[in-house]
Amino acid sequence: MRPTLLDIHDRLDTQRLLISVYEYGDGEEFFQLIRSNCNHLQEELSEVQTIKSIEDAEEYVRHKRIEWLSRERLVPKVVEKSTGRMIGQLWIEPRWDRMIFEIGYFVEEKSQGKGYVTEAVKRAAEFLFRELGANRLEIHTKATNHKSIGVAERCGFTKEAHLRERGRTNDGEVVDMQIFGLLRSEYF
Repeated sequence: MRPTLLDIHDRLDTQRLLISVYEYGDGEEFFQLIRSNCNHLQEELSEVQTIKSIEDAEEYVRHKRIEWLSRERLVPKVVEKSTGRMIGQLWIEPRWDRMIFEIGYFVEEKSQGKGYVTEAVKRAAEFLFRELGANRLEIHTKATNHKSIGVAERCGFTKEAHLRERGRTNDGEVVDMQIFGLLRSEYF
C-alpha cells in the first residue's frame, strides 16, 4: 500500500455539511472557532492550549493540509453549508498497513445536539469503507464524554473496551477511556 499514490477526494458532502481539506487562509476562521469555544473544547482539544494567534492557527491548518497530501493524517474542516461557517473538525488517523482508521471530531458548542457530528462520522465511515477499503474503524473517547459515546453508538460502532486510567485531560487529570469499533463486515 502506497497511500501517497491514492487519489483521495478533498471534499465529502452530506445534506447539511461540507467536509473538506483545509485551504490556505483558513487559519483565521479556525482561530476564531477555537477561541470562541475555548471553555467547551478545553478538555478535549489540545490545540486550545497551543494555538495563541491567527498565525499559529494558519500554521496549524497548513500543516493539516500537508498531512492530508502526504496521507499521514486526514484532518478536514467541517463547514455548515447553509451558513458557510466552519463549525468543527474531523480527524482520521490511518494505519495503512492494516487499513484501520481512528476517527475523532469536535463541533462548536452552539452546534451540539443538532446531529452534525453523527452526520459527519457517518459520511467519513462511508468514505473509508467504500472508497478506501477500510477493514476497521475506531472511535476512542473518554468514558466521561457521553456525547461522544452517543455519536459512536448512533453510527453503529460497538463498545469493545473500557480502559481504566488510560487517558488524560488537558489539565492532566487521569481518566478512563472507551474504545468503539466498526468492522467492514458490520458496515456492509
